[in-house]
Amino acid sequence: MKIAMMASGREINGVAVHVWLLTRYLLAQGHQVLLMHRPQAKIAELPGLAGAEFFQTSFSRAPSELIRVTKRLNAFEPDVVHTHMSSAHTYGALTRIFSRRPVVATAHAMSLQLHWYFNNRVIATSPAAARYHVRVNRVSRKAIRMVPNFIDTQAFPVIAADERRAARDTLGLPQDAFVFGTVGDVGQRKRQIDLVEVLARVVKTEPRARLLLIGNQDQPYFDQLRDRAASLGVTDHVIATGRRTDVQHLLAAMDVLALSSQRETGPLAVLEAMSRGLPIVSTDVGMVSEFVTENISGHVVAIGDVDAMAVHMIALAQDANKRTDMGKAADAAVRARYDISMLAPEVESILREASQVKNRPLLGFVAQSVGKPARD
Repeated sequence: MKIAMMASGREINGVAVHVWLLTRYLLAQGHQVLLMHRPQAKIAELPGLAGAEFFQTSFSRAPSELIRVTKRLNAFEPDVVHTHMSSAHTYGALTRIFSRRPVVATAHAMSLQLHWYFNNRVIATSPAAARYHVRVNRVSRKAIRMVPNFIDTQAFPVIAADERRAARDTLGLPQDAFVFGTVGDVGQRKRQIDLVEVLARVVKTEPRARLLLIGNQDQPYFDQLRDRAASLGVTDHVIATGRRTDVQHLLAAMDVLALSSQRETGPLAVLEAMSRGLPIVSTDVGMVSEFVTENISGHVVAIGDVDAMAVHMIALAQDANKRTDMGKAADAAVRARYDISMLAPEVESILREASQVKNRPLLGFVAQSVGKPARD
């Protein structure tokens, strides 16, 4: 197949990793991929994409940019267009309206937007997201598909003892500390202030406890987090790294991965931590309750229930054997159910299915009338 992959994010986040892994897989299967991305988007710098064609677009609504993108699509002649993130989804909807090309959109989040209705297929990454898009965005039940997020488990091996020591040295953490941490933008949606509240409860029993925050910082929210840590007397127990590109390495410093979010679909951070052999303590959001088996690979609590989260964290801090057993179960679960080798073929099948659709748009002549320039 010839697949035009549109990804409108700029930074390396869960969506970018998903697109990167999927593109790598599709290229390995012999498909041709045109990766359409913003200028300076970090995804274009990731390894393993040498076989792809690249095209930069601002994804603006300006007629000149729409025409430029249409020319590139016409030159590439894709069998299917696959979109990721809001601006790319809008471009995909316009492609669906003005051309015969079938369009597939992967819904990495739940939001009310008009473009969902126009896709030939919508891939939701959780059952809740699938229900949301059918109910709220009026996506046809015939068009909706559900494929969980996936990771490359080979890139996230179980943490070795020497690797943990090295990671803690990198961060200046005591080797005997109990470290729970989280990965993701520090902001209201992730509710990391709740983890500060958990920390304050844990240090009363385990003074060696540390909270590790890895990710970009929304400054107003981060200021609130620091103020709360100060008021609770745990400032010296919080380590915030900001944005890092060595997350795989820093995960090795942790004993437990914590997630306090109020909204997620299929958080990659949880899967990556599980693959590294870490137990999980998380709020009940998105696919987490399917990723994590209660009291086997971790614990799942209600959003905002810092008391329950703290109880579980204290128990794990005091029982290294339990952490080890849960970590082994977590690793086994991810490798058995959420590895790219198992789930990327499902996405490939959906793209192939969609490629057989022949749209009949009323304004199809508009896109087809745009010339086919030489490829960039």
